Amino acid sequence: MTHTHLVAGVFISVVSAVLYNVGFVLEKHALGDMESVHARRLWHLLGSVLSSPVWVIGFCSMLLGLGLQVVALSLVPISVVQPIFVSGIVVLLVLSHVALKERLGRREWAAVALVALALLAISLSLDAQSDQAGSTGAFDTLVAAGVPTIAVACWFFMTADRLRDGRRAHGARAPLFGLASGLMYGVASLATKAVSAIVEKRGIWEAIPHVLASPYLYALVATSALGLLLFQTALQRCPASVVVPVSNVVSSVYVVAVGTVIFGEHLPAADWKLAMRVVGFGAVFASVLLLANAASATSEPEMPLVEEPIVLPPPAPDPEAVPSPSVD
Repeated sequence: MTHTHLVAGVFISVVSAVLYNVGFVLEKHALGDMESVHARRLWHLLGSVLSSPVWVIGFCSMLLGLGLQVVALSLVPISVVQPIFVSGIVVLLVLSHVALKERLGRREWAAVALVALALLAISLSLDAQSDQAGSTGAFDTLVAAGVPTIAVACWFFMTADRLRDGRRAHGARAPLFGLASGLMYGVASLATKAVSAIVEKRGIWEAIPHVLASPYLYALVATSALGLLLFQTALQRCPASVVVPVSNVVSSVYVVAVGTVIFGEHLPAADWKLAMRVVGFGAVFASVLLLANAASATSEPEMPLVEEPIVLPPPAPDPEAVPSPSVD
């Protein structure tokens, strides 16, 4: 791989992350003005979101981000693209603070600092010789990895949906929703990587008929649609500054761990560059833990104590007291 391809892949990954998270914020803003939607009521959900111009613009921004992610994955490995893609939580947190009026505490800003550290570590780990985009992998292998993951994602979603009462349950709801949608999007990312491998082999224009005839495209559409249904439900019920980072990082952890093996990609050969790649990946994951803990701490603010007036009971009557004579 040439240095130019490596730089282009990193740049496209950054633009993809920005567009993707701007789309999330626009969708969250639109969902706040809608009546309640749920993944179980499919047609009602679709009718509600498609009737909102702001939501449609956000969705198009997300699609463009995903399209650029396919291009980036055809240039550089998953272990480079995914952590950069997750770093878009910085855009999300800032926009959530400015546009959605979601308060950011010390833990959220610490998460932003960790993401900055992750980007620095990943940039230092880049290696033009070893960072080759993988092009191997079989559809049956993807199915074997994806089907149980989808089942686990649905279980997380149903568990989160049942959590309604109690402070601890309310605080765990957003991370569980994020886990569910993140795993579903992780499977979609594996299909995205498979599509990008076709693009890498044949070029963008020549790959179009091969992509249309490939089962990877339809696996991508199906898993992305399921992830969308789960995510829109979660996004309306929980803070975007928690659900989106958890979802993004879980999907990235999954696709890096599984996709690197399936597609036969290589990590940096130099020990110190490999260490930087691991540090970058770990810093992104740690930022999610901070955000999840922040959600638990601020999900249900304590009510201030109100001093009530002390009311004394009336004195008991004295049985030995002589009743006063009545006056006619």
